[in-house]
Amino acid sequence: MPQDGKKFSLIKPTVNTPFKIDFDWWRQNDSNWRIFLLDFLCDEHKNAFSIQHDDQLIDAIDPETAEVTQVDGLLYELINHCAQQEGFLKQNLPLVAQIFRIFLSNSNQPLNANQLSEKIGKPARTILVTIGGHRVYKGIRPVLEK
Repeated sequence: MPQDGKKFSLIKPTVNTPFKIDFDWWRQNDSNWRIFLLDFLCDEHKNAFSIQHDDQLIDAIDPETAEVTQVDGLLYELINHCAQQEGFLKQNLPLVAQIFRIFLSNSNQPLNANQLSEKIGKPARTILVTIGGHRVYKGIRPVLEK
């Protein structure tokens, strides 16, 4: 069993298996993950993060519960601001890049290959073969029940 307590799945994903970006996995497996994310920031936030530490924690308030939690500032601004800007979702990108951007713009809520297919316009089987194999691209992994 992995150190983070999550079980490996021996079940092969289907077009109905939900996926999302597993930022914990990505942090553990790619030391350049933050540098990669800087390219997704809008101009306003590129400037802001160029003059401050990119691993800064900020307070985030849950709009429904008013609970305050500390979150990664870069991820928060990317998901809640930059990924919501017009033009963030682009059709002329490689498939994995399109999928990654969809998860960012969707607040990283789980989506299956059928749902991704509707957003991208590519066959669900093609999407599943791309993100449902043994290789993990940019932390995109099946959502496993704990």
